[in-house]
Amino acid sequence: MAKPVRTSPILGAVSSMIGEASGTLVTSGGRFRHSFEIDLAAVAPDPQQPRKSFDEAEIAGLATTMAEQGQLQPILVRRDTTARNRWIIIAGERRWRAAQRNGWPSILAIEHSGDPEVAAMIENLQRVDLTPVEEARGLQRLIGQKNWSQDRAAETLGKVKSEISATLRILTLPSELLDRVLTSELTLSKNVLVELARVEAGAERDRLVKLALAGGLTVRAIRAKQAGEKPERPARSPAAIVVQGVLKVTRLLQEAREVAVPLQESDAEALRALRGEIDATLWQHSYGVRPEK
Repeated sequence: MAKPVRTSPILGAVSSMIGEASGTLVTSGGRFRHSFEIDLAAVAPDPQQPRKSFDEAEIAGLATTMAEQGQLQPILVRRDTTARNRWIIIAGERRWRAAQRNGWPSILAIEHSGDPEVAAMIENLQRVDLTPVEEARGLQRLIGQKNWSQDRAAETLGKVKSEISATLRILTLPSELLDRVLTSELTLSKNVLVELARVEAGAERDRLVKLALAGGLTVRAIRAKQAGEKPERPARSPAAIVVQGVLKVTRLLQEAREVAVPLQESDAEALRALRGEIDATLWQHSYGVRPEK
């Protein structure tokens, strides 16, 4: 008869602890990736990421917040296939720069094993401070790398095709304008850039581009020009309308005098009354009060 196998008390306790913890640990087959601490020096930015311009004042503000509150959101990284134990940032370069400013030795990260270009583009599209030019160039690069159609890009990024097409159209504008928007030297909304890009290349677009470079372009101005509308004339004051009528009467009187049209006494009396009103109006203009009758 075989002797019963006696379980070690130590192994039994360890097995019990593992069993209790297994319900809370994230397993390798789980839906969600868990975060881990990574050396800051082992992380590098992605040279292909859409964002190219970083506001140092914003980075300093973020660094202050992280120093006070800690890192509330991990960065997203992928393994560097060209170097061992190195990582490339997919999303979160501003947090990485802020951690550098704070002198931190490490940073919290999550490894992403999916398509890094798509992940970086989606993360950046969700940012409100991404410039329209960064968005357009990043989208163009992603479509080119993946050999996507605009339909495929719209489906993957959760956009409608018309928005993808409008965003890409921005890149048809002159490089001088795009570069100034990219560096935030010139502040133009995405709507203005899209409307401007819809104008056919030529003298009219060149004129609108100059207006944009001067900081005076609006969507309304572009649409009005496309519709062939003339600029609105400023409303005339009541006094201007009256003067315009007087000038018309003056021309008629000059014409009547040139052909020696005879005046009836009633006509002469009307002209004297008109002259009296003109004199009274000029008196009030000069002295601020109506003349005594």
